Amino acid sequence: MKQQTLFIKGESMSKNSNQSNKQEDILFFSSDDWGWKTSKYQLSTRLAQQGKVLFVSSIGFRAPTASSEDLGRIWRKLKNFVQGTKEVQPNLHVLTPLVIPFQNFPMKDKINHLILKMQITVAMKQLKMKKPLMFVFSQNWLPYIKHIDRKKCIYYVVDDQSSFKGLNAEQFKAWDQEMSQYADGIFCTAKSLFDNKKALNQNTFYMPHGVDFNNFYSTWSDTTPAAASMLKLPQPRILFFGHISHDWVDAELLKKCAALKPDWSWILVGRNSMSESEFTQHANIHYLGEQEFTDLPQFCKAADVGIIPFVQTPLTYNCNPLKVPEYVAAGLPVVSTPIPAVSELYPEDSAIAATPEDFVKRCEEALQKTHEQKHRRALEMQNHTWEKRIEKILGHIENDLPTTK
Repeated sequence: MKQQTLFIKGESMSKNSNQSNKQEDILFFSSDDWGWKTSKYQLSTRLAQQGKVLFVSSIGFRAPTASSEDLGRIWRKLKNFVQGTKEVQPNLHVLTPLVIPFQNFPMKDKINHLILKMQITVAMKQLKMKKPLMFVFSQNWLPYIKHIDRKKCIYYVVDDQSSFKGLNAEQFKAWDQEMSQYADGIFCTAKSLFDNKKALNQNTFYMPHGVDFNNFYSTWSDTTPAAASMLKLPQPRILFFGHISHDWVDAELLKKCAALKPDWSWILVGRNSMSESEFTQHANIHYLGEQEFTDLPQFCKAADVGIIPFVQTPLTYNCNPLKVPEYVAAGLPVVSTPIPAVSELYPEDSAIAATPEDFVKRCEEALQKTHEQKHRRALEMQNHTWEKRIEKILGHIENDLPTTK
């Protein structure tokens, strides 16, 4: 990628665009643990500019296993729980709740209801929260939030969570339907999710993901170095960053692509939930570990194409990959397996391929995109920042939703 020095203008939230200057109390029930740089992180950090936020980390979707990943997550949760509610940035407080995760534990649901109610009530009292605006990112929170006196309840749907492996799909579908009807409003990041929820709640809005433009557009600056670990690898360099798990990534597709193009470098960056030996037979597939979010532009700068090699399942059909506008802002053309949100939202930036042969062909075509084409589209991502998304979300909440049920 040609380097150039550009001044990247900062962007901050306007506190009075469509909303009043009154600071909100915001209760944020996440489907992720704090720290994962997902849409929940992006939204919560920006909502903290609008008022006091209590971010409640995920209570999990399924019973834990004896895997090193699950055991590590349990240990991190216990450490964070012991620390209590902590302020991680101005106006943003994190609570890691303690619950019984084992499905067959006697009276698990009743005990969890009591201890969660206690933990949330104590945290709200500590922060002097009253009648908060409530965001809920997973339907399995439903049994534990009904007691809360809230201003409005927002169900924010980013995935078809009943499609994740290892959970009780029928229970999640039932919770989802009830949550959709309980909420005062729903925001959906994919059109397929919007179509489904609109039939259950008329106050449903389509809200695609935003992008941390300043972070990823920094790739274009001379002051951003290319990742040294990638520069050692032969070009072209084909990059995927994100959660590397069988729920999302099509390992067989990647292996076949690597075999078709043995002189290309296929690079994976992110949290890895697959076996360490998954790709060891392919010398041109390189796993470079989990990296800091702010360092991802360095990896994009060393790459030639950004890819979404997702498996084709109901989960991925209903997703809206956050990394697509991030790739585009960083100047990377995108090649993806068939995902409606990718082709609908980014037709100029993405090529779609269902087979390894087509995937490689689309990558070859993507390599022909000019510097000017990529830079023009990168600049257009300024129109899709998280700050602009938050303004739209709060505008809908303030102006288009009924009073609390």
